Amino acid sequence: MPEQPQYPFSTLPGLPDGQRVALERALVPAARSAALGELAADVGHDMANPLFAVIGLVDLLLVDTTLSPPVEERLQLVKQTALELKDSLRALLDFARPAEGDESASLDDAVRAAVALVRHGHAKELTVAAGYPAGSVVVRCPAGALAQAALHLVAAGRAAAGDAGSIEVDVTEDGALRVRPAAADGLGVLAAGRIAADSGGSLTREGDALTLRLPLWVAS
Repeated sequence: MPEQPQYPFSTLPGLPDGQRVALERALVPAARSAALGELAADVGHDMANPLFAVIGLVDLLLVDTTLSPPVEERLQLVKQTALELKDSLRALLDFARPAEGDESASLDDAVRAAVALVRHGHAKELTVAAGYPAGSVVVRCPAGALAQAALHLVAAGRAAAGDAGSIEVDVTEDGALRVRPAAADGLGVLAAGRIAADSGGSLTREGDALTLRLPLWVAS
């Protein structure tokens, strides 16, 4: 058996070589995603001001009452597209650079942002039947971790249904997020389970659904 190469900067010292190498390799996609998140946040901030300027300029043009119907229709289409991009950009920035230091966060807000992110790119045809309570569901989990867990579960739904499939996403008043169907494996699902456990909650498999449960936040 060939000797395993030695790395001077092991992320997991003290483990047997085979196990350490396997785990370090599994962390490579996660590290890449983290780097892309930082880059996306920087690019997103650069895009925000020009995008807002486009929306403002289109609004000024629409004030002109002499516009022909075809021109007005095209301007409205430009504005609608810009507004959709603005919402996607806000969701991306919230995920890439979430608030730090918070002990609690809104589960429904995190899920809405996750759905917005997952439905772009190749998944524009993905059908999401989402259910949310009337009021906000505040759970005991840091905002950044909650955003990550919600995105992992919605992405697991996309993986199970396909880019043009259909998933059900439900947030309940008692602090649960249920995604059906959802792929049960992958580093993202593992991370979501770890986040839930660290916050005093759980991640369970129920048939073809994944259910994340977190304790409700009670202010002291």
